[in-house]
Amino acid sequence: MKAKLLTTGTVAVMAGMVLCMEVPGFASEQPAPQAVAQPVQTPEPKGATPEAGTAGTAKTESVAVTKPVSDEARADGVYIHLKAPFYSPLFFDVPLASVNDEKITLGDLQKALMSLHEKMTEEKEVSAKKNFMEPLERLINVKLVVQEAKNMELDQQAEIKSNLEKFADQQLRQVLFLERVKDIKPDEKKVQKEYRDAIKEMKLKSVMFLKEKDAKAFLEEIKHGKKFEELRDKVLKEGRAEAVGQDERQFATNAALGPIVSAELADVKAGAVSPIIEITNGFIIAKVEEIRYIDNPEALEQARSKVLSQMKLDSLKGYKAELVKKYAKENTKLVNSLDFEAKKPGFEKFLTDKRVVMSIKGEEPIRVRDLADALNSKFFHGIENAIKEKKLNREKLLALDELESVRVFKKEALEKRLDKSEEYLKRIEDHKTSVLFGAFIEKVVKPDVTFTVTQVKDYYEKHLSDYAGPETFQIAGIAFTKEGDAQKAIDKLREGVDFAWLKNNADGQVAKNARGLLQFNDEALTLQNMPEQMQKVVKGARKGDYRLYESPEGYAYALFIKEKEEAKPRPLEEVKDEVGQKVAWLNMTQDIEKWFKKLREAYPVKIYLESR
Repeated sequence: MKAKLLTTGTVAVMAGMVLCMEVPGFASEQPAPQAVAQPVQTPEPKGATPEAGTAGTAKTESVAVTKPVSDEARADGVYIHLKAPFYSPLFFDVPLASVNDEKITLGDLQKALMSLHEKMTEEKEVSAKKNFMEPLERLINVKLVVQEAKNMELDQQAEIKSNLEKFADQQLRQVLFLERVKDIKPDEKKVQKEYRDAIKEMKLKSVMFLKEKDAKAFLEEIKHGKKFEELRDKVLKEGRAEAVGQDERQFATNAALGPIVSAELADVKAGAVSPIIEITNGFIIAKVEEIRYIDNPEALEQARSKVLSQMKLDSLKGYKAELVKKYAKENTKLVNSLDFEAKKPGFEKFLTDKRVVMSIKGEEPIRVRDLADALNSKFFHGIENAIKEKKLNREKLLALDELESVRVFKKEALEKRLDKSEEYLKRIEDHKTSVLFGAFIEKVVKPDVTFTVTQVKDYYEKHLSDYAGPETFQIAGIAFTKEGDAQKAIDKLREGVDFAWLKNNADGQVAKNARGLLQFNDEALTLQNMPEQMQKVVKGARKGDYRLYESPEGYAYALFIKEKEEAKPRPLEEVKDEVGQKVAWLNMTQDIEKWFKKLREAYPVKIYLESR
């Protein structure tokens, strides 16, 4: 289906790519004709004839009178069709439709499609096949609802006005921030360092001590020439340390190791031993066996993005310092003297205190009451508890810093007249549309939505598969240190060896107290309860099957599927609330559609985009 846009009176833009010239008598290559005023003949008086009269006889003629053509008549009478690329900024403001004279533009349609992850490219030429009318109709419906909401004065309700005002302040700062950082480019040296850290992989041998003194003794022996592997075996056997649990055959990335461990290993060369690394539950010492770097274009882009984000943040911190110096003056003595936790005068007194803690050039100053109110909002669960826990005075400087930031950034944005900018106004309008549409649904449509028990039952019976409980498994497992041993165990089990006997007698099993060892019991497990890789191994298994699973810790499990219960629908009584919500949502959707139809009858809608 091709989509065609008619812009009355001026130009028409093809939504997507194809706008053909379709003025009668002209080929698409030819220039469009000039608009011509059409002659209008006046009615002939009674008794008059169109023929010329004889000499000396009065003659009545039909006179061609050219009347001025109104803008509205001209707009409704002339259509020009034009080819236009869908994403060209030249046509961003071309109207595709209007609702009560409020236009919906090609740019609005672009944004709607991108928000639905339907962005198109000319290379794919999908626009010729795309039906643009559906998203345009949705935009029209939204516009209708918003206009009705305004006529109902929903935008004048206190909570909505407050929402819009807060959003406006936030977006004014955002527009200011974007202007500040728009020309910042990432430092390539920092990018390369970040990238190298991201693609660095290490093969490690490690051991963890519960006591720092044991870790220090271990490290001291290493410094005196003892081999890491021999010494590790010794302390593990003596019970003074335990295995960390990672698969030492695999390389580990910095991301997998975590920030604490990776930071301590940053300067450790291949073949060397790390210093003592303190973590939450012990002290680790690791030997770096091998280091490698695996190029990754995606990681490079992530590194560039991370560096750029940090540079922008640093720029904004500096910007704030500049603006504070430019506009603000703090009464440091007063700030330091404020004791919000003191019994006298008491916190309530501060909420009405008009003393100025910071003056803002040309603006209302920040007063003690503003600072107290900010603290009160921060501890919304109860200011009394915060006072008892001595939190208020610790937070006052942070609260003042936040107030200061908001004020000076807003001051600068207004000085730059960013509140008049197209970017800012568009953000505000989009948010207002969203808020009013939601308010209309919540306050006008939703209160009248109902559903019956019969509707719930009918929906449940037609969608039983949606309410099926998950399949469950009872699994037994034997953990081995080597994959080959686990596979041999599975082979023996398939030959008929008793599982319990094998678990008690098989060699090569992981120690029962090993870190990260899975514990199996008679509880029913769903796939979602299992580790991700184990889910893939068990999925599709039947009762009596055996499966081999290798865990991230490097253990190999021989799994025995003791029982399996297939998925079956949960009783209606159990899911009635969930089904009821779904039925209510469907009924509300139908009611919304009825409102769309009703509003179309009440408001003038013009569509300039045609589908054919």
